Amino acid sequence: MSTTVPRRGLGGYLLGLGAFVAGVCLLHTQPTLPPLPPLLIGLALVALAGRRVPRLRTPAWALAALLVGVIWADWHATQRLADRLPAVLEGKPLVVEGHVDTLPQTTRHGLRFGFRPDGDALPARIQVSWYGAPPAVGVGERWRLTLSPRRPHGVVNPGGQDLERWLLQQRFGATATVRHGERLPGHAWRAGIDRVRAALASRIDRVLGDAPYAGVIAALAVGEQSAITPALWQRFAATGITHLVSISGLHVTLLATLIGGLVGALWRRVPALAGRLASQRARLIAGVTVAVGYSLLAGFGVPTRRTLLMLLVAAACLWRAAPMAASAVWFSALAAVVAFDPFAVLAPGFWLSFLTVGALLWWSAGRDGRPHWLRAWVGTQWAATLATFPLLAWWFQQLPLVSPLANAVAIPLVSLAVTPLTLLGLFDPSGLLLRLAERLFAGTDWLLGWLALLPYASWSLPTPPAWALLAAALGVALALLPAGMPGRGLALLCLLPLCLLRPEPLPAGQFRATVLDVGQGLAVLVQTRGHALLYDSGPPGMAERAVLPSLRALGVRELDLLLISHDDNDHAGGAQAMLDGLPVRRWSGSLPPDHAARATPVPFRTCAAGQHWQWEGVRFTVLWPPADQVARDDNGASCVLRVDNGRTSLLLPGDIGRHEENALRDADLPAATVLAAPHHGSRSSSSGAFVATVAPQWVAYSAGYRNRFRHPNQVVVERYAAHGAQALRTDADGALVFDFADEVRVEGWRARVPRYWRAGDSGTAASTAGQ
Repeated sequence: MSTTVPRRGLGGYLLGLGAFVAGVCLLHTQPTLPPLPPLLIGLALVALAGRRVPRLRTPAWALAALLVGVIWADWHATQRLADRLPAVLEGKPLVVEGHVDTLPQTTRHGLRFGFRPDGDALPARIQVSWYGAPPAVGVGERWRLTLSPRRPHGVVNPGGQDLERWLLQQRFGATATVRHGERLPGHAWRAGIDRVRAALASRIDRVLGDAPYAGVIAALAVGEQSAITPALWQRFAATGITHLVSISGLHVTLLATLIGGLVGALWRRVPALAGRLASQRARLIAGVTVAVGYSLLAGFGVPTRRTLLMLLVAAACLWRAAPMAASAVWFSALAAVVAFDPFAVLAPGFWLSFLTVGALLWWSAGRDGRPHWLRAWVGTQWAATLATFPLLAWWFQQLPLVSPLANAVAIPLVSLAVTPLTLLGLFDPSGLLLRLAERLFAGTDWLLGWLALLPYASWSLPTPPAWALLAAALGVALALLPAGMPGRGLALLCLLPLCLLRPEPLPAGQFRATVLDVGQGLAVLVQTRGHALLYDSGPPGMAERAVLPSLRALGVRELDLLLISHDDNDHAGGAQAMLDGLPVRRWSGSLPPDHAARATPVPFRTCAAGQHWQWEGVRFTVLWPPADQVARDDNGASCVLRVDNGRTSLLLPGDIGRHEENALRDADLPAATVLAAPHHGSRSSSSGAFVATVAPQWVAYSAGYRNRFRHPNQVVVERYAAHGAQALRTDADGALVFDFADEVRVEGWRARVPRYWRAGDSGTAASTAGQ
């Protein structure tokens, strides 16, 4: 079988498409973008070698396709990075005219929407946040905004969302906050569809009002998800049906198939129509038309464009009315989507959707006859679940074990009942169909809630190494082979490393502290050989977005102690989410008796000086506050924790001020190797005497990027530097990992996992031996 060019054989065609996609993926793993000229020269040399040396044609064809993928993605990435906000404009007030190009989303702090400025001086798109009580903002409206812009920047941790990667995918070249806004006359012509979507969303809101699942109905109708509560999202994630609560590829495909099937059935019964056009082609035209219309209704976002393009490629292949291998259709759709949007491979949804379809095709191939419906139903659920298993472990470090059962019930209910009722309800003046769709989803969610409460409903596991992921992919392919096929028995052996691998435990007497990047807040994970402690939980929302995913990625299945230093939102805002999202044996802190999280059944103990314990040769000591002393304020009540192994030590002082620092010095405060800067480096803390007493070799600042408090204060930074402390910052380095043994080793997560879309951020931490 020749693989020289695609038309000479299926093998060469699939090899070329697969290599092209692999090249695009390879580019997105690079720490910096390679220059294009050497890549083009390399492509020319490979093509020449393939033409001159017959034995090299197959590898040359594969390598050439790989280089084309690298070059294609590199060129697009270069354009995206060039469209970013210039560094000299960062933080400076800018008066900008333009229009709103997305449906505004309501957040806990105000509004968030996409904004497209006029002209070419600024990035083509800016993600704008308008805090406080902003006026009503409609999609397509023109505004004159006074913005405080920033370059794309997000928190970087062992787990959780990579905001900078998402902003790159969505073509946002900057983020900004609004200082002042003035509505201008007129609307942008290109926002016509979005204005229709906004009107439909308003109608749903009027009809359903405060109905519990009104936000879900809006999400299914027009792709607007901001009204779905965090509690609902958590339940959807725990049962593995998040993909159903949006205009997903599954909904578009099923709806197109349903309408296409109905049109085809009716078409066959009208001889005059069937004589002009075959019913199969009428079915294709109807299905594609429905898919295009539904995609436009969804706002034609990246996931919807991806699904629509995949359907168009599949429809084109079917239109040919000639036999074509399912693998060729699948690879053609995959390569077409990647060529159209080289950033699609950065989205988990891309791989989950494509590999699920691929697994179903692989499972059904080679099976003779038409299996019983029950066997087919069980088989498809098994194939879809098994195909997503390695990806869910890699991306989310959590497997919803009840997902097959939940999806088996929810997919037909949501895709074939709730969604069609919702779409028909948009044209129902009585509102009855919308209310019926909302109540039907309420019944679905009742079942999901019951499933989420089952024992072992989900399974957490650490991020697997790449080799274990590849072995698991091979195991999935083997497991889905028909019974009796050679090699099928090796599937379990290939899957075992993904299930059984765990991080190597620390030696006794050593400990690790990870200062997580949670923006303007604090969360520090301290691990010994067999125990885990979390000091503070970060601001509201960060527990779900950063802290919990990072703990799962690091292999932490439960916390032996959750210690909340004091009752400030940037330290205690995620306490309830931590107690709900992870098993916690006990928790402690300086929190008032009426704090909402203290109502949980997990045992709570008020933090007080003198408390101490030991885990595997590592000593933990609470130094502040005194049990018999009333703090001046919340910051003064911060629980100060010291962790040491007799050779190196860590001091976590919360937000104490100079008064508390002086009191600790009077109580013979010992020195520390690593210090988390008090109050994020505020000038109200870190007095000269305190810095001299602690004498840290390393000082870690946990602060948000360009935060409004200007933490850490420059005077404080210079004070620590004058005493010989090396500074590390979460806003520059990402999460900071300190390994405490006879000396301290430090690593910043941005340096550990470099990516080209973060290349402009110069971190300061590296793998460095302690001094």
